[in-house]
Amino acid sequence: MMIIWLLLIGVVLYVLLSKPANRAGGGTKTVEDPVELLKKRFVNGEITEEEYKKMLKLVND
Repeated sequence: MMIIWLLLIGVVLYVLLSKPANRAGGGTKTVEDPVELLKKRFVNGEITEEEYKKMLKLVND
């Protein structure tokens, strides 16, 4: 029975201590340049050329 508790505690500690960036407020987040983000979204087809130009104008103003 004690082995089960030790395994459970080990699993909980592993989950809490590994990959802290996936948890809210954990790790550091890199801030991406808005223009680069727009370029990526346009290239990936997430936004149209018209949307890209409109948003680019807003970012640059």
